[in-house]
Amino acid sequence: MPDFDAGSIVPSTRDLLQVISTRRKSMALVGLVGSEAPAEDAARLNELNISALAFVEAGPAMQGAARATKTVPSLCLSRVGDRDGALAARFHGADGVCIDALLPLDDWDRLAKGARTMRMLPLALAESPEGAAAAAKVGARAVLVRGATAEAVIESVASLPRTLTVVAEVPSADADALRRLVGHVDAAIVPPAVHTSAQFPALVAEVDP
Repeated sequence: MPDFDAGSIVPSTRDLLQVISTRRKSMALVGLVGSEAPAEDAARLNELNISALAFVEAGPAMQGAARATKTVPSLCLSRVGDRDGALAARFHGADGVCIDALLPLDDWDRLAKGARTMRMLPLALAESPEGAAAAAKVGARAVLVRGATAEAVIESVASLPRTLTVVAEVPSADADALRRLVGHVDAAIVPPAVHTSAQFPALVAEVDP
């Protein structure tokens, strides 16, 4: 049984797609929030004009951050594999969820439609060039491309249409790696080591003016 009250879930009122779609003209920054002080981290990132927040998984950290910021959209980075997973993400405050781009088309459509009924953005999750290509074929409006390096992500997204909103996630990215992504993706996940540094406000002004 789900460990949440499905009857208390309300649809998202925050538009994640709007804040991460830049047509590659700039790069929106999505701050990855940790689990130790999520509300404080979210409030600080909001003051720094972050475009959106990201969380490794749905849970109390996401819920606390969502309440602290009110208007900043939240993205759940864990892979959603069924309806309960999508419901749990929304219950905890997610405005977007990730669905494996390599799923059979019928399965991807079913999960994506379930997310949309709660007004969440379904992002196709791609962890390889093949996954990125599949994201364009399933009809996704946005794709999260996860790679070991900025160069790996750039290679994966090179042939994707500009009408597809691309979010990059390089778990070990530093500020220089994020800068290399500018022009290739619409948005990028920013690890805590970067967004807690003294140089982060300058990076925000540089890549997402």
